[in-house]
Amino acid sequence: MTVDKPVYGGYCLAAVDGKIIFIPDAIPGEEAAVKITRESKNYSFGEIVEILKPSPLRITPPCPLYPQCGGCSYLCAGYESELAWKKMIIADSLTRVGKISGPGIPPIETLHHDRFHYRSHGTVKLFQGRAGLFERGTNSLIPFQDKGCLLLEQSLNRAMMDHTGDGTGYRLAIDASGKIFFSDREPRTMTEREHGLEYSRDIWNFFQANRFLREKMLTTVLGYAELTGEDTFLDIGCGVGFFTLALARGALGGTGVDMDRSGIGHAVHNAKINGITNVSFQALAAADIHPGRHSPRAIIADPPRAGLDKKARKTINAIKAPVLVYVSCNPSTFSRDTADFIKEGYTLDRLTFIDMFPGTHHIELISRFTR
Repeated sequence: MTVDKPVYGGYCLAAVDGKIIFIPDAIPGEEAAVKITRESKNYSFGEIVEILKPSPLRITPPCPLYPQCGGCSYLCAGYESELAWKKMIIADSLTRVGKISGPGIPPIETLHHDRFHYRSHGTVKLFQGRAGLFERGTNSLIPFQDKGCLLLEQSLNRAMMDHTGDGTGYRLAIDASGKIFFSDREPRTMTEREHGLEYSRDIWNFFQANRFLREKMLTTVLGYAELTGEDTFLDIGCGVGFFTLALARGALGGTGVDMDRSGIGHAVHNAKINGITNVSFQALAAADIHPGRHSPRAIIADPPRAGLDKKARKTINAIKAPVLVYVSCNPSTFSRDTADFIKEGYTLDRLTFIDMFPGTHHIELISRFTR
């Protein structure tokens, strides 16, 4: 079959007799012999048995475990190709899922940095004391080789290869001072620093992993929010206060909301250690926010991969903030939510693809809606 276009999840599409086949590790335009591995009524999954006509974009993967290891996608091509495919997936999702096209999609701006060794933390699996990741689509472990993982910061790789652990896995992280932490050892509270702010967090609290792009993400959100000293804001999915504290320094005040009580506890502490007094925090799910109690100039929303549920979207639309800054890690749910916001009177006027997860199928977006 001839491979068609890239789609979300690290796949490319092909079609046989009108039926769609999802194929990993393929490059658009290639001809390949493909074995069907899983079949359903409307689509199937396949794997390449032999490449009959390779793309000139195809390269030797820089990792010897690719494509067996499930941690990466796209390593069969260079980084410029990966960036281009991810932008294509964003535009396609907005058109196909959100039913938005033409002038409804603003130019997609791009922010990126190095493709490898960007992760300041990660979670690995264990089997018989060896660290690795699951083989794609299975629960079978692919152990890391001597140099560890191409995505992890180098000192984390060295520490991981020397670490002995029990159980099924652990998280490891490096903080702003270069100290390395493991979730199966004490202490587990670490310190991060970005944009002149200090963040205390537990190793399991959510925090952006790309050490090269965290600052760019923060300044992009601040720029999109355009807050002044007379404005207030609502930060939904605030975690340990990553955006909240930076926003508060340029605003009259704000509120951070997150359902993770541990993260909220650290957020309150982080406001104190940074001397920020014009912000409050609530341990609350997005769907439980009362729209009548908030009238911010800007809402910042950074939900998990499932996006904002229907009730949360209804709440945001009811508040009617002039500016909505939406940070998303899934173009499909982002497109679904975008269609809802546009239907309720918002305009999508800025959109940035920030490649927080190079080498993987994950896609991060920062968007601005206005009304």
